[in-house]
Amino acid sequence: MHQSRSPDHLTPPDQLGVVIGAREVYDQVVGLREDVRAMGQQAEGVRDELADHESRLRALEAWRYALPVAAVTGLGGAVVSLVQALAK
Repeated sequence: MHQSRSPDHLTPPDQLGVVIGAREVYDQVVGLREDVRAMGQQAEGVRDELADHESRLRALEAWRYALPVAAVTGLGGAVVSLVQALAK
């Protein structure tokens, strides 16, 4: 028995008249793989740059916290020197 197919049984690609072959799918997958690989390399560069910025921020924070201690120590030394100079 032969079944006839009515237009409502057509798949969407058939309705559009588009046929995508295995070669087209393969080419798109290869292109996508190259794009993902490039994004991975770019992400690695961003990670390296972020690590560099993080280390620079840590160094600036160390200076920021050390600066008041240095100022107090310097001021204390100046006061001691002044007192010793006035005592003579």
